[in-house]
Amino acid sequence: MGLFFLIVGSVVGVSVMVFFNARLGISTQAKLSGLDEAIMRLDTDRVGFEAGEGVLAPDGEGALVAERSGACLGLVVARGSDFVIRYLGPGSVRDVAIDNDHTLHLRLNDFVFAPARLRFDSAEIAADWAERLTALQAVAVEVAPLQAGARS
Repeated sequence: MGLFFLIVGSVVGVSVMVFFNARLGISTQAKLSGLDEAIMRLDTDRVGFEAGEGVLAPDGEGALVAERSGACLGLVVARGSDFVIRYLGPGSVRDVAIDNDHTLHLRLNDFVFAPARLRFDSAEIAADWAERLTALQAVAVEVAPLQAGARS
């Protein structure tokens, strides 16, 4: 009989937590309302970030903004009920790919950042930003072997 009350109590407790999460909006997926919000978040996160050209994914789940000086790209991605921000400089991008539906797949050299998907309205926009991101990939450096008898 005690096991029955334990199981029923657990189900009721979990149901109440799920209800309050839904009612309070805690489980609502984050969305950017516009490019201005992405720029504001980038500037708030890194004081002095001067935004240049930018693009917002139409679903509001991400944005890319170039810094005016050209030193980096700001990335804002919705994850759960909040946003993750990264500033991408040379060597920070691991892989960039584009799907047929204008979705840009981005992997960073940051083990705590899960791969991001940004869907754009056109192939031209996706290709333009993919080119910018590809330029930030690490460059492989070929090291010449030491000559016999050479000292380092």
